[in-house]
Amino acid sequence: MKYMLKGKVHLFFPLNILCLGMINTMKVLVTLILLLLWNNSIAQEIQWHGESPAMIAALEGRGWDDIGFNRLPSSAENIVRTPVWNLSRQTAGLSISFSSDSPEIQVSYTPTSKNLEMPHMPATGVSGVDLYVENESGKQHWVRGNYKFGEEVSYVFRLDTEAGSAKDFQLFLPLYNGLTDLKIGVPEGKSFAFKAKRTEKPILVYGTSIAQGACASRPGMAWTNILEREMNMPTINLAFSGNGRMETEVIEYISQIDPAIFILDCLPNLGPNAGFSSEEIKEKIRYAVTTLRAKYPDTPILLTEHAGYSDGLVYEPRAEIYKNLNTWLEESYMQLKAQGVFGLYTLSREEIGMGTDDFVDGTHPTDLGMAKYASAYAKKLKVIFSETN
Repeated sequence: MKYMLKGKVHLFFPLNILCLGMINTMKVLVTLILLLLWNNSIAQEIQWHGESPAMIAALEGRGWDDIGFNRLPSSAENIVRTPVWNLSRQTAGLSISFSSDSPEIQVSYTPTSKNLEMPHMPATGVSGVDLYVENESGKQHWVRGNYKFGEEVSYVFRLDTEAGSAKDFQLFLPLYNGLTDLKIGVPEGKSFAFKAKRTEKPILVYGTSIAQGACASRPGMAWTNILEREMNMPTINLAFSGNGRMETEVIEYISQIDPAIFILDCLPNLGPNAGFSSEEIKEKIRYAVTTLRAKYPDTPILLTEHAGYSDGLVYEPRAEIYKNLNTWLEESYMQLKAQGVFGLYTLSREEIGMGTDDFVDGTHPTDLGMAKYASAYAKKLKVIFSETN
């Protein structure tokens, strides 16, 4: 109702309307408070499973026990070069398996390096984790996670799961970072159990930045991890970015592991910038093969050619690098075969089949390139194992 009085407008509201407005406001406030309390109660109901003997027993991808979330044992610190040692503190190829009936899986950890990403590789690949779940037929499916990166990294994974139906999960760890304080959480009342690592002989990879995982968008897309899922075999990643040089010290450590196959994919780190002559490179190849063959007479050894550079198609000096390296590897292979070394194989650049759009920077693969690498390796390994088993 409006009344005119001395040129001013006065608005009057019935008392019941004012009371109704206050009641509605109170309802909104109460609802907000209840939501906050509910969210807090959900956070408090997460049951965390941190680093423990059970978690370590479930940790796959290591060639030695009692080395934590690392890739070389402590005895190597003063033997291998410092860059190799530092890179061995990164968790490329490591994974943890567990089972749970929870529709929500939370993961939290502290990265050991503050460099969470690189210009050509995202934080999800450098410092992130990846979760896969196994379906009824044994095939693994990727689970999307919501993530936060900072001094602490956290992921929340959600999926549909039937009540009381436990599923098997595999969590792949960061490719170019280390971690501490790792913990996996599920809501209280949901089952959770770490699974002991597989005991069959692993695939062992010694290589360069590409084998370590550059430049996959997430850990599950590194070719070694794709290969692990495709072959359903544990895989040990001893690739060291920029430092996979077939050094005698590293070969000696690799020879301590008894795998299903040795993969030597080091040519990209033996190019002109490394300062090695053709004869030095050939000698490195011969030494690696003869050392491993002397200790493991029946274990297959796979020598991988340089997969090439995408700009090698338009810039001949770059093409000459991988053409020369591949020629020297082929010559070494033929010499070793002539000397009676059996169980020796090669994977050629043509078999890998990298194309012009399979690289991030002309050198390191995209996810598409990683998939091509993994496919070529899986095809070759299936042939090798069919011949040797």
